[in-house]
Amino acid sequence: YHPDTNQGDKAAGEKFKEATEAYETLSDEKQRELYDQFGHAGVDPNSGFGGGGGSSGNPFAGFEGFQGGGFNFHSSGGHVNMNEEDVFDMFFGSGRPRGPRRGSDMQTSMEVTFKEAVFGSSKDMKYRYQYIDNKTGQVEVKEKEVSVDIPPGMSDGMNLRLTGQGPEGDPGAPRGNLIIQIRVQPDPEDYFHRDGFDVHTEVPISLTQAVLGGTVDVKTLTGDVEMKIPKGCQVETKLMMRGKGIQRLQRAGKGNQIVHLKIQIPKEITSRQEELLREFDEETRVHGMGISGRLARAAGSAFETLFGKKNCEAKDNEKEVNEDATEDLKGKGKEDDDDDDSAEKKTAAQ
Repeated sequence: YHPDTNQGDKAAGEKFKEATEAYETLSDEKQRELYDQFGHAGVDPNSGFGGGGGSSGNPFAGFEGFQGGGFNFHSSGGHVNMNEEDVFDMFFGSGRPRGPRRGSDMQTSMEVTFKEAVFGSSKDMKYRYQYIDNKTGQVEVKEKEVSVDIPPGMSDGMNLRLTGQGPEGDPGAPRGNLIIQIRVQPDPEDYFHRDGFDVHTEVPISLTQAVLGGTVDVKTLTGDVEMKIPKGCQVETKLMMRGKGIQRLQRAGKGNQIVHLKIQIPKEITSRQEELLREFDEETRVHGMGISGRLARAAGSAFETLFGKKNCEAKDNEKEVNEDATEDLKGKGKEDDDDDDSAEKKTAAQ
């Protein structure tokens, strides 16, 4: 459309003028902000907006996001979409006949609980939008209520499209679509942690259960179940419960539940428990099943690692004292028995 290449073509000159105005609008930060907020009316000098040299008042105050097309709408946390044809026609004109325009699409968001997303739910919501009457030019604020069916398995950030539930179009044209972004709240008990269609949970077990195995009750999405714990569980052992996760979206089957076993080490124990643990530790060392060599000398026994070296040394000293006392008593008893035998033999000789 450049005049140098279209000399004498008035139509091309007008197109070039419009394209130049569009470039100037987009390259100027203030002008572009007005256009983004109020559409072509925001940069039209005859519209009364501040950027056009007229009044600085905003005739659409309170109706943020006006796009200059047939519709404008907003909702809490929502976004505005506009038909691309409207943007093109705004600067260059359609150049062709066009029928009634359908309503614009609207995007908004909805918060749902963790369980509503997992199991699915149905919720009602209201949204507001602005409609410009093409005949009168009047702006109207309208409100619409829709029912939203949330399928099981929805995750945070997913979108639902409600066809024909957006703002209305020109007379005789279909309504636009309503696009709802789902915002899923975390589990209020902080027990379930979602990872796709799997859930992760933590379950405490005792030191005895970790060594000998056993069973433990585990909370799942559908209720409590008994889970078997194998012998010899290590720190950070994970067990999988297949099919106990979240329903796969629009597919058969469920995810899994991954259970993280947390071994609980007691901070205080009785003297009897300490004695049994020491015997266990000694038996482990005798059979060469524990830490050996330099590593053993550096780390100490398993008992010392868990309950401290000081307690262990005190018990060792106490044990040595008790053993020495026992030996002294045995020795004294033997001397008394020898004296008794000598006295009896002497009496018999007499």
